[in-house]
Amino acid sequence: MIELIILLSLTVLSAFLAVSDPNIVYGVIFLLCTNILLGIIYYMLGAPMASLFQLAIFAGAIVVFFIITVMLTRGGEMQVEEEAEE
Repeated sequence: MIELIILLSLTVLSAFLAVSDPNIVYGVIFLLCTNILLGIIYYMLGAPMASLFQLAIFAGAIVVFFIITVMLTRGGEMQVEEEAEE
């Protein structure tokens, strides 16, 4: 029972840091931690299939999609700033 309380508090902390961090890359990393912790909690509560889907789809595919999106949009901002300085 104490393990579940610790995992739940870590999940809430990670979710709070994901939405409150001004750096978007760190926010995505905290979102990844939140999804991994949720997968562990699902497994501990006796739902291994929900845990598998949480880890495979949310922690894997969606976070990778967010990281690629951040990398692509940051590249566009850098080009605009360089053109403005010239």
